Amino acid sequence: MGFRLSGALVAALALVVVGTARVSAQVVGTPSAAEAAQTSGLIPIDPDVRQGVLPNGLRYVVLANPRPDGAASLRLLIKAGSFEEADDERGIAHFLEHMAFNGTRNFPEGTLQARFADAGIAFGRDQNARTSGFATVYTLDVNAADDARLDLAFDWLSDVADGLDFDPEAIEREKGVVLAERDGRLGPAWDYQQRYQAFIAPGLRGPARPAIGEVEDIRRIDAARLTRFRNLWYRPDNAVLVVVGDLDEAAIVARIEAAFGGWRATGEGGVRAAAGTPDLSRPLDVMVAAERQQGTGISLCRVQPYVRQGPDSFSRREFYIARSMWLSIANRRLARLAQGDNPPLVNASFSTSGWLRESAYTCLTVAPRSDQRWREALDAAVDELHRLEAHGVRPDEIERNVLAQQKSSAEAVANAGTRFSSALANALLSSEGGHEVDGAGFVSPAESLRIYDLIAPRMTPERVNAAFRADWSGSEPLIAVTMPAPPTDRAVRGAWRAADRRRAPPPSTAPVGEAWAYADFGPASAVASREEIAEPGFVRLVFANGVVMNFKSVAFTRDSIQISVRFGDGVRELDPADQNPARFAAQFFSVGGLGRHSYMEMTDLFPGRRYQQSLALWSDTFVMRGSTRPADLELQLQMLAAAFADPGFRSDFDSVRATNVANLYRQLRTDPGFIASESLLTAVQPGSPRALPARETVLSWDQAAFRRILSPALSGAPLEVTVVGDVDEATAVRLVGATFGALPPRPPRDARRADAWFLRYPERVEPVLAEHEGSTERGLVTLTWPLFVGSPEQRREQRVLSLLRSVLNNRIRDEVREKLGASYAPSVSISLLDNADQGALQVSVETRPDQIAAVRAAVVEVAALIAAGDIDAAQLEAARRPALDAALTERETNTWWLQTLDGSGRDPRSLRDALDWTDQYRSLTVEEVRAAAARWLSTPPIVVEVRPKVVPVVAPVTR
Repeated sequence: MGFRLSGALVAALALVVVGTARVSAQVVGTPSAAEAAQTSGLIPIDPDVRQGVLPNGLRYVVLANPRPDGAASLRLLIKAGSFEEADDERGIAHFLEHMAFNGTRNFPEGTLQARFADAGIAFGRDQNARTSGFATVYTLDVNAADDARLDLAFDWLSDVADGLDFDPEAIEREKGVVLAERDGRLGPAWDYQQRYQAFIAPGLRGPARPAIGEVEDIRRIDAARLTRFRNLWYRPDNAVLVVVGDLDEAAIVARIEAAFGGWRATGEGGVRAAAGTPDLSRPLDVMVAAERQQGTGISLCRVQPYVRQGPDSFSRREFYIARSMWLSIANRRLARLAQGDNPPLVNASFSTSGWLRESAYTCLTVAPRSDQRWREALDAAVDELHRLEAHGVRPDEIERNVLAQQKSSAEAVANAGTRFSSALANALLSSEGGHEVDGAGFVSPAESLRIYDLIAPRMTPERVNAAFRADWSGSEPLIAVTMPAPPTDRAVRGAWRAADRRRAPPPSTAPVGEAWAYADFGPASAVASREEIAEPGFVRLVFANGVVMNFKSVAFTRDSIQISVRFGDGVRELDPADQNPARFAAQFFSVGGLGRHSYMEMTDLFPGRRYQQSLALWSDTFVMRGSTRPADLELQLQMLAAAFADPGFRSDFDSVRATNVANLYRQLRTDPGFIASESLLTAVQPGSPRALPARETVLSWDQAAFRRILSPALSGAPLEVTVVGDVDEATAVRLVGATFGALPPRPPRDARRADAWFLRYPERVEPVLAEHEGSTERGLVTLTWPLFVGSPEQRREQRVLSLLRSVLNNRIRDEVREKLGASYAPSVSISLLDNADQGALQVSVETRPDQIAAVRAAVVEVAALIAAGDIDAAQLEAARRPALDAALTERETNTWWLQTLDGSGRDPRSLRDALDWTDQYRSLTVEEVRAAAARWLSTPPIVVEVRPKVVPVVAPVTR
């Protein structure tokens, strides 16, 4: 518990990882006549896919796939969504989707989730649905697809098609759930997005119909309206069924015919709503918004009518390849503007989007380093735009992108036989129109690479420049500026006109970098010992310099290798005051580069190479991880080893970090979940070193502070390296020996501090009342039951509690969501780490402020009933079975092996924990779960209630 870094903090650091090396000359140039003949016409679907149409019009798509073993994935696509809703029924498509989980012909209300849980299918994880502008999709992933489970899956999906039950009382309850889901999205970001859409897309149909709907329309939904919408759009000739799995195709087709052959449409079908068109005659327009709780930003967009590219074809793919090419090149150029000393902007990027098939946008977004420097940031980004307009792209930039794509496609070819059925089902669904933007046709990775290789020679500078000019055309720019105290509309117009009149800068030149400095770490270390560990089956080696290596060759994901390096004692070796700086240091470690190369220099050096580096702080260790492929394993290991031998801690991205920290602090005050977490931590242990410090404190941390905190472990802690993936032992030993094995010996060390800080709960904490600055419709209540400090000796009790969590989660969802209709997604979590924070079981429910008291009472009542022994064998199995069924496929992943082997050298008990888990989970009894409930849920929980401030802040907008 305590402050956790948001992904938004480092989002601006994402850069296009491409380099500058040349590829063979034939990559670009004029295609031959033979090549031109091959690149015309439509692209047929993968011949392994079996397609058909039932007499009633239902299209089906079936594909046999062996991974995971014995599993299947099903998708039912209804080709209708929010775009087709009438003006007084906005939200009805999404509401109808909700009703599919509420009661059907074969699944009376209150029985669906229990029956699926008994079959090992978890709600939300394996069984879900989504609604968008043009599609409603129902998804089922069946981990063990025997006849009984397939019967269950087909029964439900056929009920979704034509067996929904619109019980009036159930409809009224579900309104509360849908409104709670909508409320969960509200806040300053949602409010601004609505204003922005009204500015950039006035009069268009799609933006006025978000799938979640409008409050007044949701409240007037009834059985008659639902029936009408269903009859219009839930029709066999408006649907597609996708089935992928380890199944006999002919048997699946027979199931489809039996389950859906009797589906008949009712009445006349719906008439598609007419798409709107944007006003291209609109002159330069500006919106400025005072956004105290949002980040500072400038957006310049040009608008065009939306043009559908039609079925999958060579011309269609050429269009999108050329577009992605100029975007990648332009965004890499813009990324460089954020480097150096005191740049005016944090980041800038181009993007293209098609808005619900009505309008197309090409936008240049800019994040100034500070509010005061918005003009400088705009000038810098527009200068780069003018450079592209005047001089276009360079051949070496195209070559770099072609090389990167070819390597990525080659990796996909190598992995073709290891793809999971769920991913293939989603890809097939996309090709059938299951997403907002029409997807490419479904072809094999080998065919996709062949097509790319045929099109790549057409990617000349002239072709890519033409794609840029076509995208950056249409209307005059529409400019939106957000910041706490924005400039005036007039000032923005003047700044744009002045920037637009500026002369284009000189052409860009290819960056010239030094040679890679970390190709040689010195003499490689010999292997001092080698041990084969029979269960689960891997090799552990120790090099002469003391580096431990766990190794497993697996090819569940071909052409993929994962690496983990454990070192140091994590939180246990930190001064309490350094805990939060260490978390920031870990987040920003990779962009600090290396001693001899900056982050961007490395991307220039290695175009199209696959490597990754991340650093995490855990309670008992630091963990550095990488992900690569066999061809790049040597480079990946060199980069990881260099991070220990010569870490950079460069200041290149300090300005980015500072601006993102400022933006993050603005946003956190609007997040009820963050406010609840911080309020609980303050109540439990006032002055905790893990609480979010003042913004000024965070801004004072720099790379020098990060070096001070991380260097002792990086430079002196023993290393345990785990390598899992598509590589043989001899190669892995040779490359690890030449990198980590060549580092100086690191003697054993125990850096654990006696004053290392971990969370402990007092015996009693009074209820906590807190306020957030977001939407007045959002409230939150958390109830926390303290547990114990985890240890290996209490592993069975921890697993009992994990099962109790699932039981409690199911019961609270039934009570709070299904019966009260007071929340969209109540959650129950448990935290129990060995010898670290005191564990806790926490219920968190986001709801409307006026329903907090009722929700709190309902949760307390459910917990009390369970604590009194109200758990039966059926509830236990409904909680246990989905977890066990999911475990069936886990060993077929590289990730399972990495997680299992990682750290097993320093803590052999972790191996036994991973291996014993399923057997012990199966052996847990109702009596044990009842005893744990009585022991831990009988005491009053710590309650935190978060409500909005009484007076909402309304951001003025001017045009």
